[in-house]
Amino acid sequence: MPKRVQAKFFQGEAMEYNIVIIGGGPRGTYCLRRLSLALAADPPENPVNIHVVEKSGRFGGGNVHNVDQPHYLLLNTVSCQITAFGDDDAPARAEESRRTLCGYLQEKGYDYGENDYPPRALHGEYLAECFNWMEDNLPQKVSLYRHAAEAVDIKTAEQGLQEVVLDNNEKICACEVILLTGHSRNRIVPGSREERYHQFAQKQQQKGGNISYVHLAYPIASQMEHIQADQSVYVIGMGLTATDVIRGLTHGRGGRFSSGRYIPSGNEPHIILGSRLGLPYCARGKNQKTGQYQARIFTSNLVHRLIQEKGKLDFRKDLFPLILQEMEYVYYSTLMGDEFGRKYLQCLDSAQRQDLVKREVKSTERFNWQDLANPLWKLEAARKSGKPLFESMEHYTDFVLKQIGFDLSEAKKGNVGSPVKNAVDSVLRDLRDTLRSAVDHGRLTADSHRYMKKTFERTNNRVAVGPPIESVQELWILVRQGLVSFSGPSPEVHANEEKGVFQVSSPEVPGSIREVSHVVNGRIHGVDTRNDTSTLMQNLLKRKMVRTFTSSDHTGSFEMGGLDVTHDFQLVAADGSVHENICALGIPVEGKLWFNAADARPDVNSNAITQLAYWSRSAVERIHRREQSAKPGLSRTEGTEEQFVREET
Repeated sequence: MPKRVQAKFFQGEAMEYNIVIIGGGPRGTYCLRRLSLALAADPPENPVNIHVVEKSGRFGGGNVHNVDQPHYLLLNTVSCQITAFGDDDAPARAEESRRTLCGYLQEKGYDYGENDYPPRALHGEYLAECFNWMEDNLPQKVSLYRHAAEAVDIKTAEQGLQEVVLDNNEKICACEVILLTGHSRNRIVPGSREERYHQFAQKQQQKGGNISYVHLAYPIASQMEHIQADQSVYVIGMGLTATDVIRGLTHGRGGRFSSGRYIPSGNEPHIILGSRLGLPYCARGKNQKTGQYQARIFTSNLVHRLIQEKGKLDFRKDLFPLILQEMEYVYYSTLMGDEFGRKYLQCLDSAQRQDLVKREVKSTERFNWQDLANPLWKLEAARKSGKPLFESMEHYTDFVLKQIGFDLSEAKKGNVGSPVKNAVDSVLRDLRDTLRSAVDHGRLTADSHRYMKKTFERTNNRVAVGPPIESVQELWILVRQGLVSFSGPSPEVHANEEKGVFQVSSPEVPGSIREVSHVVNGRIHGVDTRNDTSTLMQNLLKRKMVRTFTSSDHTGSFEMGGLDVTHDFQLVAADGSVHENICALGIPVEGKLWFNAADARPDVNSNAITQLAYWSRSAVERIHRREQSAKPGLSRTEGTEEQFVREET
């Protein structure tokens, strides 16, 4: 039976306070606990109702970590590096089954070790269990209400309150609201290549053809079920989403890997992968770490000093040289030993470092950022004007397989044993918080922020945010057996109206033209508030309650795509005014804050947790101020009661 719950407000003073968390996925789960701790530490006089709004109805994991998704869809973080609780949360961390995902899996009897990459569905199970535990351990006078619905609007109400409108016509009048809505889904932008693909596919479908453009790849099984075994599919992108698509069209079609070979079911289509560089993401190195790397060069103190001295930083001039030095130090310390690392740190400038490397390191073993950023650079430097990079598809495919093979050999050495994987993991992953401190809240010049977003992040994602070894090994096998192939660098997709199919080709590979029936956008949708399909975001934009963050200075202007917020995470309206009690964190604020897609990690003072802890304390402080301001000369008045009612199943 539906349970009716009333939250009552009176003119001048509240009997109860409503706090609304929009988004019940990982960050919403972290937020529930941090808010619970803040309310326990400094309880208001009146009861507090926490309302968690999650449109998928899956409280804990949300839609991305749906417990019902197939187990062949894996995380790209090892189980011991995932948690739902902050390092200071002793009661929650008292049980290993809560302290980390690894502890949960071991308690439940799942066969995954601390350095394994478990299915996303099991992460969802863990988060759901944590959410339930949090609900069972709320402070006195704090209640939790779950809303399996979508928030579609936020409207200003009387007395500084906010009315959160749900798609089931429920309304929650709240004193605090936080948006933690996670990954966005973007519309097909008019005039874009995607619109041309979509329109061509629709035209062919009207003629009876099984031709499609799939703009959103998830959920993999249902979005790909129309793709037939005798057809070809082109996947835009070679990253994590493309990896999921490959697994869905192989594991998900009944195929299996055994003894270094793929045993097909006969239901697999031919898959063609394409990206600007024409190379797949690098594999994550086998985890050999028990802690997080501590910087020797690119330190938080140095970044703070640079900010104090310069105000706005230039990524290319001020930050990237430090990142590169730190990577070189880790690389050479791993390759040559700690004594060489000590000598490297003693060098006074770049010239001395280069001289040291030339004297003591073989030319074939030296660290080169270009080898990571663009493994094609030597081919590009050597080719004759007007000539393609590769002689044939065979030449190109052989090159890619050699790149994958080398990457796999380094990944298997581990993120401590391999010089290159150690440098990548230690600096580009472990020092993310240091880089955040340098770029968050518009600390970069607009021009250099554009460079970081458009150039550096592409390399960072390809070399540091890749899939597990297992997935890359499977890709290598599938290519060798002919079930997967590559488009070539800078691929082009054209519609062949006469044949009623798409054509994919690369100007860098002669003979690369191939016909495909389906084009799949195998990229995670970037944060683009203006084109977000979310009804909530569009309503907030329409009424100018929010704006996207734009970095502007003497170097130009660069619009990021994510929401603009203050240092206290409060939403900034189109006119620059601040919504004191409507906040946002996580992926919706990408741009103002950097790299928000990472899950919380234990024992490193995780940024995902500390931000929410700060917001929670601030929200509770605002409630106390509301209570204090209501006391002088104000009393409850019978007859002016306004009730906001919701139904809970």
